[in-house]
Amino acid sequence: MSEDHRRQYGPAGADGGPALTLRVHQNKYLPASAGRTEMHAIVSVRARGLGPAAARTATSEVIVIDCSMSMSWPPTKIAAARRATATAVGILRDGTRFAIIEGTEQAQVVYPFTGGMAVAGPDTKAAAARVAARLPTIGGTAIGSWLDLARRLHLRQPAAIRHTLLLTDGRNEHDPPGYLDQVLDACSPHFTCDARGIGDGWDATELKRIAHRLHGRADAVLKDSALATEFEEMVSASMAKALAGVRIRIRTRAGSRVGFVKQVHPTRADLTDEGVRPDERTWEWTTSAWGDETREYQVSVLADPRRDPMGEDVELAAVELTVEGDTALPPPEPESVLVQWTDDVLLSSRIDPRLAHYDADSELGHAITAGCDAYEAGDRERARRQWGRAVQLAHQLGSEKMLARLSGLVHVVDAATGEVRIREPIRPLDLNSVIVVSEESAPFMGVERPEPAAPPADDVLCPACGRRSPATAGFCQQCNAPLNGEPGESGRAGGAK
Repeated sequence: MSEDHRRQYGPAGADGGPALTLRVHQNKYLPASAGRTEMHAIVSVRARGLGPAAARTATSEVIVIDCSMSMSWPPTKIAAARRATATAVGILRDGTRFAIIEGTEQAQVVYPFTGGMAVAGPDTKAAAARVAARLPTIGGTAIGSWLDLARRLHLRQPAAIRHTLLLTDGRNEHDPPGYLDQVLDACSPHFTCDARGIGDGWDATELKRIAHRLHGRADAVLKDSALATEFEEMVSASMAKALAGVRIRIRTRAGSRVGFVKQVHPTRADLTDEGVRPDERTWEWTTSAWGDETREYQVSVLADPRRDPMGEDVELAAVELTVEGDTALPPPEPESVLVQWTDDVLLSSRIDPRLAHYDADSELGHAITAGCDAYEAGDRERARRQWGRAVQLAHQLGSEKMLARLSGLVHVVDAATGEVRIREPIRPLDLNSVIVVSEESAPFMGVERPEPAAPPADDVLCPACGRRSPATAGFCQQCNAPLNGEPGESGRAGGAK
């Protein structure tokens, strides 16, 4: 059962102007007999029509290129990095503040020559492209130092949107122990970072951690020749951002509280510990910069049926948005997370289709991770079973990207049943390419379940008390009377009791 409460604001109707849409998806029915329980809902936030505003938004971009010695072999890596850097600079919007960092065992700004940030324009972009063509390969890898320099550059600018692009082919080996985590803590409030790993010597878990902490996305470069396209897509997405952030607030009623909040799309991330609680009943957090996109969150609200009426909608929580920064874009009206207490098992057992989709997607991520862990531990049979389950789930969810990545690990015999055979040998790049995207999620493409006008025709009414039960039930769940007759004998259910 899906209960959708939608409000739309602003001029984004017929004229297609900028707007935010807030929508709550849930099955509002919970069993009254269960006592204190949890209500799960998907909160969907969509921004659209922001293109004109993005063109007027002050932006800073820092491009960080791993120039360690390992980038020289094979030579296609550094050659691809030089071309991709020039491509990224070329599509910067005029007026954008930007810099290129050469990353070795230390961090150095190689453009602009003054060591600060340049203003994008025909002359500066041409000069930066010439510098990119001469990027060297020397020294080691100190990713924490690179990102710390990016932070200091960004903070010199008054930009509303700050973005860093990071490319590496190795592991963070030349920073002091714990330094990278300290830097990520310092960087997190100030800029987002998208990261790419090239070659087969980088650490997928480390890159994924960097992207998660800096509210970006990490991925593998499957072919060196594709790097320029990757850079173009990342910088184009950065240039399309128009909102510095959106604050999401959940305010519960007295006696209820938020259990957890997780982002489920476009990537999965537990945000519970990132939120702040201004008071006992309020939980809120600020999201990173927005362009035209949709993000979805799973919210758990602890509920208690005591003192609530049966069979009536009760508001457990209100969800509201506040647009961060200097913008005239108004927020949508708050949306409600509802509950209706019932003793009807048919109503309370239904799962909202969107929630079911993201539960399956989470299981897909767990299966990938478990398979990779088993493979690295030498347990090939367990890896095969887990990756087979991952293939089956990816097939069910329609995740073509995940199926393509998994095909680098297994031969798919039957995707629908999850029958696979492990490839031997598996390239480190193929293993990394699956691990690094294991927390990406496939978007929900289904249709919301409509509110039923009447109960299913094969339900039966109890001849003793009249309660509706599934046709397969042997006894009434309310009075325990036997339900031995066919549906027609005790009367087909025609409505809720």
